[in-house]
Amino acid sequence: MRVIDLIYPMALSLALALGCDRHKAEPKIPTPPADSDVKRPVSLRPESLPYIAIREIRPEAHVGTISAPARVEFRAQAVSSVGTVVAGRIGKVLVQIGDRVKAGTPLAVLASGEAAQMRSDYSRSAAELARAQDQLRRQLEMQRTGVGLEIERVAAETQAKQAQTELERSRDLVKLLGDGNAAEVVVRAPMDSVVLKTHVATGAAVGSGSPLFDLGEPSAAWVVADVFEKDLLLVEKGAKAVIELASSPEPIVGHVVGESAAIETELRRASVFIEPDNRQIALRPGMFARVVIEASAPEQIVVPTAAVLIKDGRETVVYVETAANRFEARPVQVGQSREGMVPILRGLSAGERVVVGGALLLDGEASLLL
Repeated sequence: MRVIDLIYPMALSLALALGCDRHKAEPKIPTPPADSDVKRPVSLRPESLPYIAIREIRPEAHVGTISAPARVEFRAQAVSSVGTVVAGRIGKVLVQIGDRVKAGTPLAVLASGEAAQMRSDYSRSAAELARAQDQLRRQLEMQRTGVGLEIERVAAETQAKQAQTELERSRDLVKLLGDGNAAEVVVRAPMDSVVLKTHVATGAAVGSGSPLFDLGEPSAAWVVADVFEKDLLLVEKGAKAVIELASSPEPIVGHVVGESAAIETELRRASVFIEPDNRQIALRPGMFARVVIEASAPEQIVVPTAAVLIKDGRETVVYVETAANRFEARPVQVGQSREGMVPILRGLSAGERVVVGGALLLDGEASLLL
């Protein structure tokens, strides 16, 4: 056997053994994480520090305003429908939409066969009562002189009572008709009001109980604001409200008196009712308006809007001071901003120091570190 045949296998085994030992001795170097996975603290050059403002945050009452579109409407109890208790045909319509009328003002004249019959029944009942009372007087006189019978006196009294009852019933029905003669019925306004709508025209046939006019009381109008569902919790009864009307050069001051129980499904809004403080101000239903309602929330952390930055169009952050001249970007959840202040719903704690001015300067330094 040649010497080379003995040496070569031994050398190969030795080389493999040395290679394995070297791999066991060398530790594996971990792959460093990407820069985006590391929260790098940010520092500023000393000459840049005067250009930022830092404030220790504490929960506080966040007072702001809610702006909403609105309209002027009559209150529900200030609107009434005027009709007639009998069927008939409209002879005259005496008012138009928008007319202001006093209580008792004639609105329309109606011709009704039922009315003529009711008035005739009343006259007949009056005559029947007069006859029954005369008969009763005769029976009483006859009984006083000793020629009358007790049974006839009792019958006369009963007939007189029945006639009195029938007359009262007929009189009550005629009162419902109002004034007028024979078949004529005059429909009158029950209160000082504005004509909102007319349901009939001259010559139209109407049934018993049909509405003829809708009337509204001018002094009972209020402002109805459409407030988003998420803002309703901030609206309190009695809160101050400023009302802007296109027809009024000066804003009107009012206050919240209530809100609707239901929320409009599609727009997710509810009605908030506002009364002017000066009840003498003339509001015309149908006017459009805009209101600004003073709103307050429970104590919470709020920061200026300049302190909040939006990263990559989706993440909202503020810069928090963790040590002297050391800052970190803190993701936060924010609420709706009002009057330059933003409530922080999640991400900050009381006592932390937040950069409330110059946050963009820190954000620029952070970008250079990436």
